[in-house]
Amino acid sequence: MAAPTAAAVRRIRPVVPPLDAECVPAEARARAHDALAALTRATATHLGNPDLFHRPRVRTRLHLRHLDPAAPAPLAERIADAAETRTAAGLLAVASVRDELRERPGRRPCFTPDSLAGLHRMLVAGDPDIPGPGGFRRAPARVTWPDGRRFAITVAPGRALHGHVERWYRWTVRTASPALDAAAFGMLRLFTVHPFPDGNGRTARLLAQCDLVGAGLLPGLLLDIEGWVDAHRTEHDEAVVAGAEGQWERWGALFARAVTDTARHRTATVTAYGNLLDAALDQVAGDPAAAEVLRHLRSGPAVSARWLRGRTAHDPGPALARLHDTRILAAHPRLRDALVHPGLLTLLDTPYERTSPPRAD
Repeated sequence: MAAPTAAAVRRIRPVVPPLDAECVPAEARARAHDALAALTRATATHLGNPDLFHRPRVRTRLHLRHLDPAAPAPLAERIADAAETRTAAGLLAVASVRDELRERPGRRPCFTPDSLAGLHRMLVAGDPDIPGPGGFRRAPARVTWPDGRRFAITVAPGRALHGHVERWYRWTVRTASPALDAAAFGMLRLFTVHPFPDGNGRTARLLAQCDLVGAGLLPGLLLDIEGWVDAHRTEHDEAVVAGAEGQWERWGALFARAVTDTARHRTATVTAYGNLLDAALDQVAGDPAAAEVLRHLRSGPAVSARWLRGRTAHDPGPALARLHDTRILAAHPRLRDALVHPGLLTLLDTPYERTSPPRAD
């Protein structure tokens, strides 16, 4: 019997749209705008920090060829440290977008090729699953799906790759596309150029959110697009390939749906968070020092005596002790000397799911 032939390798060419290109169907764009507007209102009502929910998920599918599975405890610690570094990198990225908007109002913020490579290095720093220091790839790129389908990125490393990243940058700062479409194209272009050996997805999804923040459609890093993609992986990847082959509207429709679904999910989560915090404040009515401590949870996930000193009008120690004794606050499971509201922490850690998050009445 003849040996089965290997599956053909499909070539992925970089997407290079016109400056005014559109890819999101009008109805999908309207739904996404409505969902983002509702999220903006909920954030203004319930949060003091629009980036409070930026907690990138830990990568669960590990490339064991890079790791030592015989040492689970050190591996878990390295993964946790890498997740914290990735969170900090995301917050730095969106802060740079806001700074650029203040310094150059009217110009669309974007990362230069050098800053893009630097951001990638920060996003993958310490990740035990990604060997090397990060930055642009120096070898040809191929992608294999779980079902065996194989794809070759046509952009070669070196000068060709740097040229495409430079064109991606110039298009992004000059585009006249609608804001949602520009974010979708920016994400698709990075996928099809595939500038990094690994971590292209996390980088592109972060930049898409930064694009929405820069356009005024999103107040902060609130969307769990990674969770949505994880729940719709095959559909997402097939839309990327379709977009690379010229079916831009298919990609734009999927991107808008991901934004809409995650914005609605986060609106429900943020509202539940605000309701739960309001209920806790009702429990300490008549205790202004304790209420002052709790209000800081609108902007941060935890509080501690050391952090609160100088930020409150009262000595925070006694108020923290009362909140702990009444079980409104509990010790943070990961941060030493910090206290959290367990219910609020659960909501912060709730990833995108196909169902709505729990309600807090």
